[in-house]
Amino acid sequence: QCKVIEMPEFHRGNSLAYLNPAPPLDRNASSYYAVSPPPAGWDARRVESLLQEYNRYMLQILTIHEAYPGHYVQLAYSNRHPSLIRRVLYSGVFAEGWAVYTEQMMLDQGYGDGDLALRLNQLKWYLRSVANAILDHKMHCTPMSDEEALAFLTQRAFQSEGEALAKIIRAKQSSCQLSTYFVGRMAFYRLRQQIQRERGDKFQLGRYHEAVLDHGTLPVKYLPELVRERLKQDRDR
Repeated sequence: QCKVIEMPEFHRGNSLAYLNPAPPLDRNASSYYAVSPPPAGWDARRVESLLQEYNRYMLQILTIHEAYPGHYVQLAYSNRHPSLIRRVLYSGVFAEGWAVYTEQMMLDQGYGDGDLALRLNQLKWYLRSVANAILDHKMHCTPMSDEEALAFLTQRAFQSEGEALAKIIRAKQSSCQLSTYFVGRMAFYRLRQQIQRERGDKFQLGRYHEAVLDHGTLPVKYLPELVRERLKQDRDR
């Protein structure tokens, strides 16, 4: 069960939303999709900037990422794995990569009925993942200033000023985490291309996704072999 809640005050300021999954040792507990409202102390201009960024289209993409079929579904599969180690240990590249992968996949499979505004926001959201990886590297490996980071995010990635300022703070607090979205998404994108090319007309998207998720939240470098083996078992049955 996934419950939508208002984000607790002490968790606010790093991101607008997150998923707190059922713990691996209590898999029957609820998961919580927490969303932060605009801070009470913000003036009207800052609130408007935030809501322009997280409009009704972007919130759908965010919910695909955080809840269904993103983090909530992936971590529910992970919690079902018989290995305690697989349930407890966690690869951020896998988790974030899967969530970003699902954003485009859902629209490609018909979610939104071809709404171009929704597609545009999905592409902008993906651009954010790309920009986040660049920002992560430049802020920790080059002398990029806050002013340069703000200009990059607003002018090259088309983020609102409010979103960009919050992202700069997050980049300072979480070195290397912002890169996991793009790195993971590319791993999932390439793996699907490979498997789809290998299986041809026999490729079934739903079964492929199950083969991907059946192994826990493990490092993505192990996925190709495991996915191929799982699909081979299905074929041999």
